[in-house]
Amino acid sequence: MKLLVLSSLLFSASAFVVPRAKTFSSSALFADVSEENAGTVTADVEKSVDDAKEELLKVAMDLKDQYGVLLIDSKAKESFAEAVKKLESVAEVSSESKDLVGDWTLVCSSSSSAATEKLKIDTSKFPFFNEGPVKDIKNTLNDSIEVTQRIKFGEESNSIDKIDHIVAYKPPSQLSSFVSNLPDAIKDLDINPLKVSDTKVVLKHKAEVEGVVPVIKTKLSLEAVVVNVAGESKNLEPSGADVLGINIPFGEYLNAGSFDTTYVDESMRISRSKTGPVDQLRLFVKAVEATEDEEVVEDDDDDELDDDEIVEDDDDDELAEEETEDSPIDAEIVESDDDDDDDEVVEPPSDIEN
Repeated sequence: MKLLVLSSLLFSASAFVVPRAKTFSSSALFADVSEENAGTVTADVEKSVDDAKEELLKVAMDLKDQYGVLLIDSKAKESFAEAVKKLESVAEVSSESKDLVGDWTLVCSSSSSAATEKLKIDTSKFPFFNEGPVKDIKNTLNDSIEVTQRIKFGEESNSIDKIDHIVAYKPPSQLSSFVSNLPDAIKDLDINPLKVSDTKVVLKHKAEVEGVVPVIKTKLSLEAVVVNVAGESKNLEPSGADVLGINIPFGEYLNAGSFDTTYVDESMRISRSKTGPVDQLRLFVKAVEATEDEEVVEDDDDDELDDDEIVEDDDDDELAEEETEDSPIDAEIVESDDDDDDDEVVEPPSDIEN
């Protein structure tokens, strides 16, 4: 009886110890595997984000070339929305509002609502939309119009406080720019008699960052509208000048809105907003700052020219010094030597004769 009790106790003790040993070893093994694969997991996530960014940018650029900045085709809007959601699903949301600061060029924009979801628009069924004069005009406008969002950081407020929406239009100069198949008599017709080279409509907003979690939420209200025109005629400034400015009263109450930044990095930004029942989705890319680089190159060239001038001046000074100092001294030395030689040669014969 005692032997039976003892064996049962040993069995129960062994059964209790073994599972504990297995649990400990499995957790330790899991920890080791996690440490080894941590770098691999991070690399995979980064690759997924990069792939999603590349796919989104390709889709957006193709749609822009085909339909323009504002998408109205239902299939195009669906493709754009799917590519955006794919990036949002794998990327981490930034909480740094300073990442928004800078000039952002609009690549694609789409809007949707419950009403428009039922109304499907297929532009391929509109022959006039994708061929003939309408297509030429659409392509010309796509190339001539650029929309930029300029987000400014206020040093005093230590936050984003100004946002400008800039719609730039570069009007063509000839009628053939809009319609290709035209008679020779009118294809070179000048449709820009004032020689306007650039027109900008700037919507100036007061901005405020309301929150950064879970997304960066920015509130803005329209303050003023400014029209800037540049041209080559005598009545216009080549670099542009403001020809019209309108202040908007009560902009905080009548023209207020907001947008959420669901993704942002050094080159791309996704913005979502809602105006009434309409949801808006926009993709921006960081504008390239080429103007400052060009100015730097020009300054370097000027410096090189200045250096050349300095070298030339030094050469002139050296030549002048040689002419004013060295040359007269050498001349005197030569003349004096000649005189001495003449005296020595002439005088001895006279002594001999005497």
